[in-house]
Amino acid sequence: MNAKPTFTAEMVRTQTLHILKGWGMVGEDAEATADALLDCDLRGIDTHGISLLALYAGWIEGGGFELAARAELVREGPSSALLDAKGGLGFAVSVRAAKLAARKAKENGVAAVTVRNSHHFGAAGYYARIAAREGVISMVATSTKVVCVVPPGASESVLGTNPLAYGVPRGEGEPIVFDMATSTAAGNKVRLHQITDTPVPEGWVVDGQGVSVTDPEEANRLIYERGPGGLTPLGATPVLGAHKGYGLALMVHFLGGTLAGGRFSGSRNPDHPQGEGDNIGHFFLAIDPDAFRAMGDFLSDVDDVETSLRGTVPSDPERPVLLPGDIEEGVLKRRLADGIPLAPNLTQKLKGIADSLGVPFVLDTAA
Repeated sequence: MNAKPTFTAEMVRTQTLHILKGWGMVGEDAEATADALLDCDLRGIDTHGISLLALYAGWIEGGGFELAARAELVREGPSSALLDAKGGLGFAVSVRAAKLAARKAKENGVAAVTVRNSHHFGAAGYYARIAAREGVISMVATSTKVVCVVPPGASESVLGTNPLAYGVPRGEGEPIVFDMATSTAAGNKVRLHQITDTPVPEGWVVDGQGVSVTDPEEANRLIYERGPGGLTPLGATPVLGAHKGYGLALMVHFLGGTLAGGRFSGSRNPDHPQGEGDNIGHFFLAIDPDAFRAMGDFLSDVDDVETSLRGTVPSDPERPVLLPGDIEEGVLKRRLADGIPLAPNLTQKLKGIADSLGVPFVLDTAA
């Protein structure tokens, strides 16, 4: 198999900015969005990097996006705030919300900020890291647009993958960041099996009768065509704890959606007010350890946890015990040095978007 062409981080960011500005996004909002997408590409989270622009292009054509909109502060207290994204993409407003939550937590011990009337915001872990870099424990949750997860005992999907992330500061180095979907697998992972024509692992996807589906074409259809079947909650089966993933998914929506005033995409009530457009909601919690104990003592205990885990004897000597984010940090170092691999079919799609907008295309030559 031929290796994918690689491109420098500067090239990828520049191309992202050209397209975002071609869509009407301006100033700091465009810069913040490009930074968030690039961070995912550098860390190997390719499903949430520049490839999202190809997905957004289709969504934008369908309407409901206000890409030039600037978020507005709607309500604020000493330890809380609500931002209205005004129908824009969720990246810039989420960076603002994460930093605002961290600042308020440093002033008052604990703070939470919500966002409503937003669209997709990429990877939740990105914002958990931004807040944790300020020396606070952070948690991020978001409601979702795509309905694709089947609750235990149901025959059809009602929930989204409902991501949840946290960040924990360390005395030295980047924060410990964990980012997960509350489904057994992400929809994009199933799509990868469809593209490569490889069987989907048992338990990821079920049909309307709750029977596991491993055929990649059928599994992909069940996820992305609304109707019976879909992804399972984290745990996959009742025996393995699917009810736990289901409970986490609900918590994520109650925080990211209900508390913020965001839409519940799985709503069966046509008369219930849901706001305009996608109306995705986000939630950002920040906790200042120094409000509870000496910061140095907290960081010392975090270091003890890390040292103890890394010192645990592994079952496979070639695979030591890792902390959340270790793999991504390794990928980050490699890609900063060697470039970001992009599939030719993706760069062709990006070229088509750039050409349609009349903006430069800079990914025509690999690094």
